[in-house]
Formats: sequence, C-alpha cells, structure tokens
Amino acid sequence: MRKNKFIRPLVLIPTVAVVVLFIGILILNTTMSNLIHSKVKNVCKDRFNCDIKLRKPYVDAIRGIVTFNNISIDKHIGGRKLNVNINKVFIKINMASAIKNILYHSNQTTEFYANIDFSRKKHIKADLRGNVDIKSSKGDFSLEAKCSDIDITDIGQRYADAPIYVKKGTADISLIGACRKGRLNFSQNILINDLFLSAKKEQDLGRQVFIGLTYRDIINYVRAKKDNIDLSFTIKGTLEKPEVDLSSITENILVEIMALKISSGLQEWLK
Repeated sequence: MRKNKFIRPLVLIPTVAVVVLFIGILILNTTMSNLIHSKVKNVCKDRFNCDIKLRKPYVDAIRGIVTFNNISIDKHIGGRKLNVNINKVFIKINMASAIKNILYHSNQTTEFYANIDFSRKKHIKADLRGNVDIKSSKGDFSLEAKCSDIDITDIGQRYADAPIYVKKGTADISLIGACRKGRLNFSQNILINDLFLSAKKEQDLGRQVFIGLTYRDIINYVRAKKDNIDLSFTIKGTLEKPEVDLSSITENILVEIMALKISSGLQEWLK
C-alpha cells in the first residue's frame, strides 16, 4: 500500500504537466492565429487599400509554421476591380532566430520561406525566401520570389480592346530586393517563353499603338525574338505607393522594333 501511494504522485505530476503544456500550446497557437488574422486584414486595408477575405490561419508556434487557406483579395486599380484568389499560403519562420531577436535584441534577422498556391486549375505557384527585421518599426525585410511556368494564354482576348492577344506562352517571374526604412529597392525579371500572338482582326493590325508603332510591328518583333522575350525593370517607392520603372523596357523594345522596321524596309528596297 505504501508503495502505491508513493507511485501515484510520480505518475500524476508528469500527467498534469503534459496536460498543462498541451493546453498552453493550444492557447498560444489560438492567440497567435487571432493576432495574425487581425494584423493581415489591417495591413491589407491600411497599407495596400485592398479588401481581403480569409479564414483564421493554422498556427504551429513551436515549429514556426503559419498556413492560410482560401484567400480572396479585391483591389481597385485605375477604376477597375482586380481580384486575386489564393488557395494556400504556407509560411515557415526560423523560430530560433525570432526568439533570440525578441529576448536578446540580436542584430540577426529572422529567416522565412513561403509557398503560395494561386490556382488549382492552372497550377500557378510561387516560392519566396527572405528575412525580416523584427525590431524594425518599418518592418524591414529582404525577399527573393520565383514563379515559373505561368500560363499567359488569352491575355488581351477578353479584357482589352486590342486586335492581338496571346494564344500561347508561359512566363517565369523573379523578384529580388529589400525594403529598408520603408523604401523599396527591387528588381524584377519576366522571361516569356514560346510566345505566340494571334490576331482578332487582321485588318486592324495597322492601327498605331505608339508613334510609328503598329500592332503588326509587335507581332513581327515577337517573331524576330524567336518567341522568347526577356523583360527586366525596377520597383522603388514604398509599400503603400510602389513605383514601377518601365522606361528601360519601353526604350529597348522601341529601339529594337525601329531597327527591325528599318532593316526590313532596306531589304524590300534592295529587292
């Protein structure tokens, strides 16, 4: 009898400790889920002026995992409503460095990576890697994002009043840069592969897009590039008001198209 009385406390204490620990982790995960859900909605509304619908995320605080499902984002741009639907966002944070920053004010940034699944139908996915400075009031971060094999067919066929549209093509997109003291400094590259442009109305291809530039010139340019186009540009400004500089792309394309027109014109004249 004495032996049993001695064993019971030894069994009871660890059991109670495990139950308390489990309940504590559950409360922590639930609290973090509520905080993240509220923070994401506020950031989208206040910083990006867009409406977002999302469920409370699944949070595993011990492993540093946050998972969002079924996100819908609406934003008005230039009088038009843009809608983005995201099936799943998986984020993994380096908890060791995060705790070290919080407790010991370390100068190290917290590393993270994420996988975003935009569409089950077209299998559009993006991979993100970077780090964030938890101590920064501006939310300083660096980011490297890659998205491959994006189907870009039918662009311009339904939504634009243009006589040409993309009948075939895929795009690889990469975004690399950082945000320091609220200022953006990113470079973006878009590589378009196997691009094939088709015409809605052949007789409209002579319409001008720009001074001296017609839709037929664009088709000829794509053919001359052998259906592969490489575009690079910079993104500056702030998170609230990003500034995209497309001047280098426009200048290079215009120069190449004009050179192509002059070359084809000389060939016709020599005949």
